[in-house]
Amino acid sequence: MRHVSTSSSSQGAVAAHPPGASAIVLAAEHEGRGSNPTAGVLWMILAQALFAAMNVLVRVSSEHAPWPEVAASRTLVGAATALGVAFVRRAPLSMGRNDRRLTWARSLCGTGAMLCGFYTLGTPQIALGDAVTLGATSPIFVAILAPRMLGERSSPRLWLATVLAFAGVALVAAPKLAIAGEVALIATLGAVFSAFAMIWLRRIGAGGTRASPESIALHFSLVASAAMIALSIPVWRTPDALGFVLLIGTGLAGGLAQLAMTRAYALDSAARIGAIGYVGVVLSHVLAAAWLGEIPSARQLLGTALVMAAGLWLASQALRDARQLARRSAR
Repeated sequence: MRHVSTSSSSQGAVAAHPPGASAIVLAAEHEGRGSNPTAGVLWMILAQALFAAMNVLVRVSSEHAPWPEVAASRTLVGAATALGVAFVRRAPLSMGRNDRRLTWARSLCGTGAMLCGFYTLGTPQIALGDAVTLGATSPIFVAILAPRMLGERSSPRLWLATVLAFAGVALVAAPKLAIAGEVALIATLGAVFSAFAMIWLRRIGAGGTRASPESIALHFSLVASAAMIALSIPVWRTPDALGFVLLIGTGLAGGLAQLAMTRAYALDSAARIGAIGYVGVVLSHVLAAAWLGEIPSARQLLGTALVMAAGLWLASQALRDARQLARRSAR
């Protein structure tokens, strides 16, 4: 029986983009493949480069089509990817009653995260890099929620990391509160939704689920696709040729990034690969500056650094705890 991973450190890898691939990604580390840390890191860097490109493409595509259409192009590719992986692995797509209840909770929260994520990525009211940075607070919310919802113990390090992260959020969001405060709030709300999605994913894994990771991923992709298509209908605008190419590019970049990240988690530990996920925040800032001309201020860079430092600190603690557990198990 395969289980969905319960490692909180994996959040760093999915926080910089809408969490469309999280179920497959988190499951891949338990597929029993050989460890190859160097290859795992390289695959994760490739994944984050593709996700950063997707983030930029979302912003550019939103000039040619409403953001729900852009999101729908991404979710439909995600559904096709999840179905293709399930077919190749011959994974069962059925699930028990309790699995269905938790999977619906995970899918609805994940869809909420994707709605917030694509809205903030698509609007020009907030810099693209800032939208990605605010979304990257997801692992902090996971760490805050875990003691109450999962019975995990907290520590002074957690609260220090929380203070650092939200100091970073304040630095990133403060200059925009007067003109785009609601957008910054939606970006942060997306991180909260993402955190709840991960909490439910961990509850599924902790409960000895019979549902395959592929079935969980496909369920989310289909729910998200239905939501995005429904939102697209009232505002539908047929894109021009360039817009159509951009929509296809957005979906392909996200789908290929999903596959690369899945491969990365299959080759190395979740804690180490999760920490590499913060490369996506940096790359998103770099591409936004190069492609969109969005040059971050010193305040924005400092805020981004604080958010990343908090997430990396949590990831390093998870890696240390995993090593200690491995040593105890080996005795």
